[in-house]
Amino acid sequence: MITLIDTGAGNLASLEGALDRLGLDHVRAERPSEGADAGPLILPGVGHFEAAQQALRAHGWWRELPHLVADGRPLLGICLGLQLLAEGSEEAPRASGLGLLPGLVRRLGPGVKVPHVGWSRVQQHVAHPALPDPQGGWLYFVHSYALEPGPETVYTASHGRPFSAVEARGRVLGFQAHPEKSGAFGLSLLQAALAWMGATVAVPEAPCN
Repeated sequence: MITLIDTGAGNLASLEGALDRLGLDHVRAERPSEGADAGPLILPGVGHFEAAQQALRAHGWWRELPHLVADGRPLLGICLGLQLLAEGSEEAPRASGLGLLPGLVRRLGPGVKVPHVGWSRVQQHVAHPALPDPQGGWLYFVHSYALEPGPETVYTASHGRPFSAVEARGRVLGFQAHPEKSGAFGLSLLQAALAWMGATVAVPEAPCN
């Protein structure tokens, strides 16, 4: 079962709707004790880096997530959730990231409107077993900061400069885009990523006769 981390730092309604459409079992968890005993973890997030970090600390996830990943639990970050998996962010120089993905998150630009709100074409940077070559598909973004492309970058996009649209290391994977808001293509990527992480499809109950 998927554990959807809920610390109040993200709007989970659209993501829960996407998981329902995919038929994927999931549970909301404000604290680690409320999550499933096994299966993928999803860390969504919107807003300011440091505020989200403090919320994770307050709910007990900040200390627990590295241990869960070390024990083999797959972890998917979405939007700010991806940025929190990195080493840190220019948005909050005094606040560290979880360090589960390499690099520092940097402001987009120069010479473009920030925040970047809208659709961007993505390209494959490094092949990954979870995700297909996007072949120039489009994903929906809402962000002002992003990781720069590096060896762990799966997909890239561009807004003022190239940035990492999908990042992965081991069983940790992150979307800077919102796959749940990116139409059929985004939904297919979310399904592929979670299937690779071992997510199970809900089995409907048999009708009463």
